[in-house]
Amino acid sequence: MLRLSWLISLGISLLGFLIIGQFFTIQPEDTLENTNLGFIGIILVCPFLFLSLFTTFRFFFILAGMAKNRLLKVLSFVLGLLLIGVLFYFIMDYKNGIILDGPTMELNSTFYNLPMLNEFTYTIFFNFYTFAFIHSISGLMGGIFSVLKNKKRNPSEFKLFKMDVGTLVPNHSPRPKGRHFHYGKYASSRKNAH
Repeated sequence: MLRLSWLISLGISLLGFLIIGQFFTIQPEDTLENTNLGFIGIILVCPFLFLSLFTTFRFFFILAGMAKNRLLKVLSFVLGLLLIGVLFYFIMDYKNGIILDGPTMELNSTFYNLPMLNEFTYTIFFNFYTFAFIHSISGLMGGIFSVLKNKKRNPSEFKLFKMDVGTLVPNHSPRPKGRHFHYGKYASSRKNAH
């Protein structure tokens, strides 16, 4: 169920993330010529994006907590870092391909006196690479926090006792035949039943 909710939130936020670009390319009317409709799209998509990032964090937090193989955890961590590095390279390459005329503060630039986020440069921030980059960071952080949380717990404290229908038997000693060790408020009622 968690995987399904993660995939649904990922799909909805990706769709919204990519549709934001359509708002930036809409030419506003004369009454709105100093504004950009892309910011309306950003406001509408932000809650879904934050939900998707949280769900990604939670999914990988639980997934890393359930993994028992230490080699698999290390390999997943290395692959996550490699994916983040590759996506960062693609983002920088994509950005350099768009801003060839110079930054927004140069006089000869096509983007002169425009904000950093405008109808020409919106694809630097709202593209698939950026979406995958921030979700990869969220997933990697979820895995790291899960591993750190599990390291703080002492695994021996969970293996000291095992439950056997109301009876607690220490793990380190064999179970006595015919008698049970009873702990807790039900001990006296169980003794009377025998």
